[in-house]
Amino acid sequence: MGKLLVSLIDTIGSPQFYDRLLDFVSNTVSNDLAALVRYSRSGPPDLIVPRIKPTPAMESYTKEFYLHDPFHLHWTTTGLIGVFHLREIAPAIGGTRYAREFLSEMRIHDEIAVFLPPLGEAAPTLILDRAETGFTRADVARINALFPLLAAVQRRHLEYIVLSGGNFGLSAAEEIQALRIVDQIGRVVYVTQPWRKLEARGLPKLASLIERFGDTGPCVSAIDEGLIMKRTRLPSDFGAAPGGFCDEILPEVLPRGMPMELPEALAEKLTPRERDVARLTLRGYPGIEIARRLGLSRGTVKNHRAAIYRKLDITTERELFGEYLRAFGTASTP
Repeated sequence: MGKLLVSLIDTIGSPQFYDRLLDFVSNTVSNDLAALVRYSRSGPPDLIVPRIKPTPAMESYTKEFYLHDPFHLHWTTTGLIGVFHLREIAPAIGGTRYAREFLSEMRIHDEIAVFLPPLGEAAPTLILDRAETGFTRADVARINALFPLLAAVQRRHLEYIVLSGGNFGLSAAEEIQALRIVDQIGRVVYVTQPWRKLEARGLPKLASLIERFGDTGPCVSAIDEGLIMKRTRLPSDFGAAPGGFCDEILPEVLPRGMPMELPEALAEKLTPRERDVARLTLRGYPGIEIARRLGLSRGTVKNHRAAIYRKLDITTERELFGEYLRAFGTASTP
């Protein structure tokens, strides 16, 4: 364990970082395959490690089956980092078409996903597979005990990328979209090439949004040409910009993993206006932006949210995501 940890630390900021991270985790919990998958809210997941030619089953996953992957649904609906066990977040997975036609073809009986701190809206995720036996609670507990360390080295790795300006060359796991890092007082620390290209197009709304955002907190606003600008806060221990912000330019449309409409099991319990508020909430819009888009006051949006929570017997936005995930998973099962 000690030698593997030293090797991992030595590769922070290099393209070999995630290979060593997988070695380190695999030494803790035995598995038949360890992989690095990049889950995104705006497209299908990418297999980064192992570096192999896609099989027909893997190609079918990126074309169709990823929409039913419980880990993809988890990231697109909750965005929560941490350790998640397939059999716990999707206990009925065995009876689904996804299990019959994809997992069985790939010889996957059980999985653990470790969602690491993201840079932007895409999360590098460690996936551990077993072909014949399931992971135990003790296996999950061992990785949970390691998670603070895994998250810390991931954050240091991302900081190195930011501080180096990305000049050493990003690995596939850090290939990101239009994104910039801003510190607490609004100074730009890091900008990607896709962001620079969009700025160079001279979109009037983008320029005004950049000026208006300044050093304000998390928010989402629409830009021209079907794009949105989304700001999220960075953790206080993100050394390159502690407590700063990550700004992204993303497609305005819903992520491909999320339907335009709510699953019927949820929609039938809500009024049309409550459905509108629920949809926008699930898409990550804050209350002030929901109010603007629907032509409502912030107080009215707050009242609609309270009604949604009461009807669904929940108390938080996180629970709303959980209800959506369960309803969508049920609707996706033939």
